[in-house]
Amino acid sequence: MSEEEIKRVSGLVGVAIEKAVDEINLELSDHPFEIVKTDEGWEMRLKKDYMKLFYRFIEPELNKAELKTLAVIAAKGETSVSEVLRIRGGSASNHIRKLIRMGFIKKERRGRRTVLSITEKFNKYFSLEKNPDKL
Repeated sequence: MSEEEIKRVSGLVGVAIEKAVDEINLELSDHPFEIVKTDEGWEMRLKKDYMKLFYRFIEPELNKAELKTLAVIAAKGETSVSEVLRIRGGSASNHIRKLIRMGFIKKERRGRRTVLSITEKFNKYFSLEKNPDKL
């Protein structure tokens, strides 16, 4: 929720929101969830300690090869389709289509080149900060 939404619903602003979140998180201390501040506002999410357990119960959305293709794109920050295909091979074109469909990467034409980059959904899904210097 954005701070504007919280203000509209609760009347709280600024430090009062942080104080309320601290109280809620204290009550949630024995539960697998917590409220955290993000660039967009506040979000309830699963605590990191529970993530491994959570992933044991869900079927992975991406196979190992697709994750490797995604890792190449994420590591480069921004790269051309031809560079990904050079590194990962021809089957990566299927991976790229799936990753775009899932919203983890985006494709943009720049002249003759098609450039791939990660999306905000990628950052949220993998619990990463927007600023790569913080990783």
